[in-house]
Amino acid sequence: MNIQIGDEITLSEEVVPENTAKTWGSGSLPVYATPAMCTLIERAAVALLSDKLDEGMTTVGTKLNIAHVSATPVGGKVDCHCTLTEIDRKRLEFHVEVTDAKGRVGIGTHERFIVEAESFMEKAEHKFD
Repeated sequence: MNIQIGDEITLSEEVVPENTAKTWGSGSLPVYATPAMCTLIERAAVALLSDKLDEGMTTVGTKLNIAHVSATPVGGKVDCHCTLTEIDRKRLEFHVEVTDAKGRVGIGTHERFIVEAESFMEKAEHKFD
């Protein structure tokens, strides 16, 4: 495992009709959806860790604490800057900030846990046995 506090990444996406609040059902307006922003945040954290974990290991998202503070219309671009701020055994915490051309769109933290993929899936698949 090769992860360090301070590791960072920026992931971007264009606001299109498919990732608006109106389409996601999280609101009635054609602006960047909060659930789309949450997905971008998780994707950024996953991308940051993609080549840093030991074989057979992965991460699962466990917590998001975000504020969506500004609307971005269709045609705008949003950037998610994700920085690893804490490592506590298998728990990882990230500071995230989402911006567009005019400034801050969202800010918060995201938590993920490192798990062994095979045993995690075995447990999940037998959850209702």
